[in-house]
Amino acid sequence: MLIDSRHLKPGDRVPAERDLAADLGVSRSSLREAIHQLISRGRLVSRHGQGTFVAAPDAAEPLRAALLPIAPLARSETGYWADVMEIRRSLEGEAAFFAALRANADDKMLLTAAYRAAANAPSGDPVIHAKADAAFHMSIARASHNVVLHQVMSGLLGLLEVSISESLRKLYGLPGIIELLDGQHQQIFESILGGRVDEARRAAAAHLSYVESRLRLIDDISARERRASRAFRHISKEQGERA
Repeated sequence: MLIDSRHLKPGDRVPAERDLAADLGVSRSSLREAIHQLISRGRLVSRHGQGTFVAAPDAAEPLRAALLPIAPLARSETGYWADVMEIRRSLEGEAAFFAALRANADDKMLLTAAYRAAANAPSGDPVIHAKADAAFHMSIARASHNVVLHQVMSGLLGLLEVSISESLRKLYGLPGIIELLDGQHQQIFESILGGRVDEARRAAAAHLSYVESRLRLIDDISARERRASRAFRHISKEQGERA
């Protein structure tokens, strides 16, 4: 909306924050957050000392479109989340490593904004929380300065948001889970800002491994409950027929 309403084209400079906030009728803090989100998604690009510009057409769009049919499966079918977690593990640990190695001042500013947005996201709404969570992980991919890695992660963004949203729906029932996940994000964030490359990789891997282990436990419990329910119904039916 921010880009479309101003009819901005790739390469155009985004107007000054004060003017744009007045034109759109929003607060500068809300506008700043929206701009950070668009930068993390690759729609805008920040150039140090020059301003913010509309990015070139998204090279990740074909991959995003190809993955679109998978999103309903990740949302509704038990087990598909495991496929998403596998690809996330293979990408995000390396993204954190290279972000810790290469992040510049602008990257760290955007990463800080994304981290704070994720930490302050409303815990009662998994969709909103998932978007902020995904934006945090995307800001790490951007800070890696690996163009291929960032484009692949951008292509996965929609699927990533669905996966995180559904994971949060399952995890919300666990006491203290949001605070624990926020703490894991903090470890990743601080490791990257501190340039501790191996620690950043380990923190990202530990975060994803923990989420995966909790999801497997929840699925195992659900499967056990379904089996027990079927067994009780069968036993009751057998006993009823004998009576």
